[in-house]
Amino acid sequence: MRPNSTPRSPAQSVAPFQKAPAKRPIFPVWAWVAAAALSLVTGYSIRKMMIQTTQMATLRRQMNLAALQNRALQDQLELGRQVAALMMSPDSMPLKLMPGDAKMPVIHAYLHPHMGVAITADQMPPMPAARTLQLWFVPKKGQPLSVAIFRPDSQGQVAMVAPVNMAMNEIAALAVSEEPAGGSSHPTTAPSWIAQLH
Repeated sequence: MRPNSTPRSPAQSVAPFQKAPAKRPIFPVWAWVAAAALSLVTGYSIRKMMIQTTQMATLRRQMNLAALQNRALQDQLELGRQVAALMMSPDSMPLKLMPGDAKMPVIHAYLHPHMGVAITADQMPPMPAARTLQLWFVPKKGQPLSVAIFRPDSQGQVAMVAPVNMAMNEIAALAVSEEPAGGSSHPTTAPSWIAQLH
């Protein structure tokens, strides 16, 4: 005899309906906050790096300028030392290059057989950019020989040292003429200053 069993209805065999759980957002709120904070920090860091890069570039420019100024100062000091040595040497021949124009200052020269020739002047007028002054050795025989070109500085001063490229006993005079910028192979104007050697 089969055991007495109560048949189940179809409704009883189906599990009761359950509501699906709410989906969580893919990025939680804390992740958005962290991303925003990271974006702010990154932007600040980039801006700070740009400022530091600009500051470093400015510092490099200032250092380069200081190096150039220091080099120019050292060159000026060395030139002053050379001029002073020529002026004080007992073997130097002091000369005064007299101007053709009485309104112009005298140019002083110190001629040394081995150390060279130094020239100095004060209160020189400014020169056009297209013109320069040129120093010449005038030999007893032959054509003048170019020694150097120069220009007064912004204060109207001249200080220059150049080698002696002619035997002292062959030099009859020192002369300065005004020439085109860059100098000339031979004088193109009459001397503006001249000193005879005795």
